[in-house]
Amino acid sequence: MTTKHAIKLVDLKKSFGDNEVLKGINLEIDYGEVVCIIGGSGSGKSTMLRCMNFLEKYDCGEVLINGKMIGYGADGQGNFLTQPDHIVQKSLSEVCMVFQQFNLWPHMTVIENVMAPLVYVKKIAKDEARQRAQKVLEKVNMAHKENSYPNQLSGGQQQRVAIARSLATEPKIMLFDEPTSALDPELVGEVLKVMKSLAQEGMTMVIVTHEMGFAAQVSDKVVYLANGEIEEQGHPDILFKEPKSDYLRGFLSTWSDRNSRLDVA
Repeated sequence: MTTKHAIKLVDLKKSFGDNEVLKGINLEIDYGEVVCIIGGSGSGKSTMLRCMNFLEKYDCGEVLINGKMIGYGADGQGNFLTQPDHIVQKSLSEVCMVFQQFNLWPHMTVIENVMAPLVYVKKIAKDEARQRAQKVLEKVNMAHKENSYPNQLSGGQQQRVAIARSLATEPKIMLFDEPTSALDPELVGEVLKVMKSLAQEGMTMVIVTHEMGFAAQVSDKVVYLANGEIEEQGHPDILFKEPKSDYLRGFLSTWSDRNSRLDVA
């Protein structure tokens, strides 16, 4: 059974001790849609993203992927119970996440890093895994570095390899948690260029980012979080140019030229 929504959040809540980080998030993301999540530090952006693939166990509400609830199931009395890890992982088999840090295995070459989840998780034969890895490395312009080790790469190159490793598993949904925040400014563009090409190909993407120009250029929808709530959401042409919320106007005032578009072409 399929559904229109790739991801649906229903009254999603999450607290850390007495700190209520998410205060009832409702959000719908369609297949093929690119959604950028923006907001100040501590607004709940990364926590919301991590709840989408159950890296954080949410306290209340629902996270639905393709219409199926992630992380929890009901017993015979209708009580919600945490699902076993293998059930959670099966439910998330078409979802991949790219982190701020690249998380490449230092003892493996580039192509071995990309092959690893195919061989050890997907149980794909090494020859087929290598062919698939070479194809996605070409896609992110890293095929010429397939025999290099991570410590021989720039930060931007390592992040592109991390993206290739996710792409090799053929996900339908990709989550990005501030993928350029650990990069030197001159390396940001090469990563955003890869992400822009994925958006143009119709990949469903949810991106937590501080790159306002990139969000304005590639997003179908921008979601602004403030104090654990969705303060405003909409098409970037409207949200950036005509913000309704005082919070959002204040947030955007730090962006010197909200109408500029980052050139990653």
